[in-house]
Amino acid sequence: MSAARAVRGVAAATIAWTLALATASAAHAAAAYRPRIDYQLNCQGCHLADGTGEAGRVPSIRGMLVPFAQIPAGRHYLIQVPGVSESSLSDRATAAVLNWMVNRLSDVPVPKDFVPFTSAEVARWRRIPLTNVAATRASVQRLIDGQSRSRASSTASRSTDRSPM
Repeated sequence: MSAARAVRGVAAATIAWTLALATASAAHAAAAYRPRIDYQLNCQGCHLADGTGEAGRVPSIRGMLVPFAQIPAGRHYLIQVPGVSESSLSDRATAAVLNWMVNRLSDVPVPKDFVPFTSAEVARWRRIPLTNVAATRASVQRLIDGQSRSRASSTASRSTDRSPM
């Protein structure tokens, strides 16, 4: 093989490798943006770009996503609410959007032990119809409020039960 042919071969291989890396990088970047785009196309119309919703019509998701996602009944509700369960997104894309929303639209900090939504979880719960959205949401909120009161009471009693040294 001539030196010129070898150089062309190396150049062609380098170009092919560079194109492969660029394609992989672009695919990774697109995948990273996909949940945001899916939110814009499927959720933003009602919940608005920042998740604040429309008072009296569509609740804000900013203060409720993380608390709801921390308990089973809340997770089920988030998956079963009609806008989620009836969307045309795949189970995988739906889980990705829910996780993106929790991490990008919540006013409540995401705890370190947060368990991300999975496609299997979405597949299981989105197929069970939510018959009364408002009542279910209120019930979940009562559970969360009860847990908050219980934690506050427990913390207060521990601080008053300390004996002096």
